[in-house]
Amino acid sequence: MIRKLTLAILAAGPLLSGCGFQPLYATADGSAAGLRDVALGEVAAPEEIRPLVMRAFERRTSSEPSSANFDLTVSTTEQAQRLAVQIDASVTRYNYRLVGRYTLIERTTGARYSGRVTSIASFNVVNSQYSTLFAEDAAREKAATQLVEDIERDVLLKLSDAKEKASRAKL
Repeated sequence: MIRKLTLAILAAGPLLSGCGFQPLYATADGSAAGLRDVALGEVAAPEEIRPLVMRAFERRTSSEPSSANFDLTVSTTEQAQRLAVQIDASVTRYNYRLVGRYTLIERTTGARYSGRVTSIASFNVVNSQYSTLFAEDAAREKAATQLVEDIERDVLLKLSDAKEKASRAKL
């Protein structure tokens, strides 16, 4: 069974390359694509979330903004939604939601790509205030990281589509 599965996977490799499949997160030279060609511009976000979003973007975007081909601006809003409300009106669980709107501008052509992504992380409210604050901070960090990952994926898909349309237009 395992042997047949292995053979099927090995046989699928040449078929994928023959159909024009290109991985989204890698380039032909083996380096990671991601947002390495993007310079992060303005990040408009609430005071508590801005450093988390900035840190998550810094791990993914260009370390040399002057050599990047794209500029990215992001604005985020946050919302805590009550989930588990007890009979005495106390809340024991929250959904922490981050909504991000982004605009990516290509420096050479001025082409604009924009989108909206949402990330959600949950946390519990417990008797210990410290534990609740820690859980809320962890949910914020998780939501910020997820937001940046979603923006990265969305941007890569839009750039891939634009590249494909441009190559079709040349034909």
